Amino acid sequence: MKKTFLLMLGILFIVIPLVAATDPDYTFKFGEDAHFIASCDVNGVPCDPSTASCNFTLREPNGTYVINFQPMTVNYGGDINYTVDNNLLTTIGELYNGKINCVQGGENKTATFTAMITPTGQNRSSSLFLILGLASLITLGLGMWLENEYVGFISGALFIVTGVYSMIYGIGNLADLYTRAIAFSSIGLGFIFEMAAGYKVVESILINRAY
Repeated sequence: MKKTFLLMLGILFIVIPLVAATDPDYTFKFGEDAHFIASCDVNGVPCDPSTASCNFTLREPNGTYVINFQPMTVNYGGDINYTVDNNLLTTIGELYNGKINCVQGGENKTATFTAMITPTGQNRSSSLFLILGLASLITLGLGMWLENEYVGFISGALFIVTGVYSMIYGIGNLADLYTRAIAFSSIGLGFIFEMAAGYKVVESILINRAY
C-alpha cells in the first residue's frame, strides 16, 4: 500500500504542471470560425484605421503556420479583429501561438497570445480536480499511517469521485485521451482501495466474533 501511495504521489506531481498550465488568451469551439478581437494602441493612443496597419500571425502547436502575417481589420476606437476559418483549426486541446503586429505613425508594437480549440468552446478549470486528487492522496496516506480500514475506504471513494469528475468535466487543458486514461486509472484504484479496505473490515469482524 505504501508503494502504491508513493506511486500515486509521483503521478500527481507529474500531472499538476500539465493541468495547471497557463490558460489560453482565446478559447474557441471546434467546428466554428474563430473570431480574434483585440485592442490596438500605440503609446496609449488608440489606432486610427486611416493611419494604422495591423497584421495577424497564428501557428499550430507544432509550429506550422496557420496564418502568416495577414492584414487585420482596424476599427475606430482601436479595436482590431481577424477571423480564422474553422477548417484551419483542427488541433484540439493544445495551445496555438499567435502574434499581432501594429504600426502607426512610425511606431511599431507587437503582442503575442495563445489560443485553444476545445469541444465545448470553454476552457476547463483544473482546480477542483487538483483538490479532489490531493484529498484522495492525503486520505489514503492518513489511512495507511493510522492503519484504519475505514479511512482507507473513504480514500477509495474519493478516488472514484475524482475519476468520475475528470471523466465528465475534463482536466484543465489536457487532451481527452489523457483525461480518460487518468479518469479510468483513478476509478480503478478507487475500487481496489475500497475492496481492500472492505476485506479488512470484514476480516476484522469475523475474527472478533470468533473470539
